[in-house]
Amino acid sequence: MKNRLHLLALGLALGAGLLGSACSKKTQDTPTPAEVPAPPSITGLIQPADAVLGVAVIDDNTHQTIVGVAPDSKGAYRFETMPAGTYSLHFNAKRGYVPPREQSVTVTAGKTTVVPTVTVVQSTVAFTIDGVAAAPASIDLMLLFSPKNFDLIFSNGTLGATPDSYVLRLSMPSALAVGTYSLNGTPAFATFTGADLVTYDSRVGTPTAPAGGTLTITSVFNVPPYPRYASGTFSFTGRAAAAAGSKTITGTFSDISY
Repeated sequence: MKNRLHLLALGLALGAGLLGSACSKKTQDTPTPAEVPAPPSITGLIQPADAVLGVAVIDDNTHQTIVGVAPDSKGAYRFETMPAGTYSLHFNAKRGYVPPREQSVTVTAGKTTVVPTVTVVQSTVAFTIDGVAAAPASIDLMLLFSPKNFDLIFSNGTLGATPDSYVLRLSMPSALAVGTYSLNGTPAFATFTGADLVTYDSRVGTPTAPAGGTLTITSVFNVPPYPRYASGTFSFTGRAAAAAGSKTITGTFSDISY
């Protein structure tokens, strides 16, 4: 009886050993699944967060826009599943900000390309009308071009809509350079129109008060690739061609894109 029990135990032990060996061999023979690389992407940050309306990816080979996104409330943007290659990022700045320069990015398979934070410069303007400060917070910046000049327009709304509405126009040479320009019409001038819809022009003078004023450009950034932007000061007394009276406008502007 003891011999039978001993043989039975020995058989069970041998069977367990063989089963364990087979399982171990099966585990070793099973190939490990290949790791799937994460799809490449592009990510970055805009500061201030609301300075850019959208970011677009441009293919450097075809120069075509592939995809665009709007930054989130924190200024973050992200492009998922981008094919490996070289691209340019184009930033569509909100009006009143200097458009950032395009950024070159290289996307590598399986990696996330992190673009350095883009800090957007805000354009500013401040001036007085007969010694009374205009409200710069509501100023709108627009550009109007002519063959030899461009016009910089500052406005705080629809003329006549409010008692303090106005449009201030500074016309200056397209080939802008640091220096002082006379606002007598060659090659620069200025006009101011208030809520009464009367336009006061720096080119209109009287026998006792000649026309004119000065526009001083203190700095110009005009190095390709664009954008171009400039800063300066201005002062002029404008007179109405068909009405009595005048207005004196004095102010500064900084980092105006043109």
